[in-house]
Amino acid sequence: MANEKSESFAHSLREVLSNDADKLFDFQLALMEREIDDGWRVFYAKEILFKEVLPAPLINEVGKLYAVEQLRCEIWRDLDQMAWRGFGQTGSNYRSTLLAHWSEHPETLKEYRNFLHVGSLDTSGAFTPDPLDHTANAVLRQRIETEHKHWMYELEAMMNDWYVEASAQGVLTPSLIGWDQAPAAPIRDMSKALVDDKQYWRTVHQERWSVAGNANEFKAFIKPDENLRLMAAMAPDFPYAAHLSTGKRLVFVQQGDGPLAWALMIDKTDGSTTYRYPPKLILIRRTQTKKLKDADILYMNVLGKSFVSHIDGARCLEMELLFHLPRSRRLIAFYAPFVQQALRHVSS
Repeated sequence: MANEKSESFAHSLREVLSNDADKLFDFQLALMEREIDDGWRVFYAKEILFKEVLPAPLINEVGKLYAVEQLRCEIWRDLDQMAWRGFGQTGSNYRSTLLAHWSEHPETLKEYRNFLHVGSLDTSGAFTPDPLDHTANAVLRQRIETEHKHWMYELEAMMNDWYVEASAQGVLTPSLIGWDQAPAAPIRDMSKALVDDKQYWRTVHQERWSVAGNANEFKAFIKPDENLRLMAAMAPDFPYAAHLSTGKRLVFVQQGDGPLAWALMIDKTDGSTTYRYPPKLILIRRTQTKKLKDADILYMNVLGKSFVSHIDGARCLEMELLFHLPRSRRLIAFYAPFVQQALRHVSS
């Protein structure tokens, strides 16, 4: 696929995905439920907690409309602006009249409900609280007073303990190093408001286990060797593409034929000393021969979130790949008809 045709395809793919962004949103919800059922609750701890404590409807029409518009922004976002990923139109070539209207007239979002994207709550330690879901904000704040539970610190403990539990699935790397936490009595700091007493709430919602970083395994996160070993063992259908990779960007291309190829990219090109997880799912030209640059990426998956990722030991790499590899394969299957539609458009 020549460069000019590649650019036309990339635009066409974004166009068909943007037109059907509501289908992307629905698939994302279904995928989340499936992955929770598969035992990966650690990656959806916040969603699980909010689903449990917030009243119906968890998502209403306005909440879905808002999320779908945000997906369109992500679909049209320039790859060199990926640091801006999240809510907002900055760096995106998609201009949403709906988002602009809601930004100028926030009162029109008064009835917004979406437990997946509640905004910056006034119980979250945000420098400038900006709740989107005002019902969620009210319920979670009241819960502090009436149930004596603070969602943010409860969430920290859940994520920690569920991460340790999920790590037991690994078999290719040493187990994480840790110990059981001894019970501690919560002590209030009366100089602080109840909602802001961090140490108190961390004791109320105490983690069951404490995990220590393994200094001997830290090289697994800064050197490519462990990533290459684990990917070779766990994803032989995504062999390492040395000709596309650099010391800061590891590229694994799915086997197959045809002009396009899905690839997984594990990199630290943002200046980090450690490789970033989760792996990015990208679409590239199969004939790509030079080191892969952002400009060579035809499409980068937008379905997801900032998944929890730890660097306590090599087991973290294995455990997170156990989750993200099947997820990536399901995403590839979901995107397939959209890719074919874009290819037909370019060929016609």
